[in-house]
Amino acid sequence: MILLLTILFFILAGVAEGVMDTLQFHYQSSKFKDFKNHLFWDPYHSWRNKYKNGDPQQGERFPFSTTLLVGFTDAWHLFKFFRNLFIFASVFTLLVFCGETIMTSLLVTSLLRVFFGFAFTIMYKKMGS
Repeated sequence: MILLLTILFFILAGVAEGVMDTLQFHYQSSKFKDFKNHLFWDPYHSWRNKYKNGDPQQGERFPFSTTLLVGFTDAWHLFKFFRNLFIFASVFTLLVFCGETIMTSLLVTSLLRVFFGFAFTIMYKKMGS
């Protein structure tokens, strides 16, 4: 049963990434363009949702809207949150399936998430400026 849950989490991660790529690269020809809230779904505009009045110069729209809570500002970031959540949930369930305790599985999964975030931040800062 846990192995099936692991597989399901990976499938859901793939679905989330498919949504991300569709939004990013094919929004205008996708079904998402028919959704009512374009400011949430259209990445051409939605990236501004994390800023006050859509203006990066005015700072964050709400605390952590550009970092920890960015997943709640637009569809692309929401589905990125889901993709990452499902990948790390897969790691956790696979560790449990392999016989690790729940505490060990939580610790290992949490550490992997920290390493992932650290690597992302280094690359993002190095390549972004």
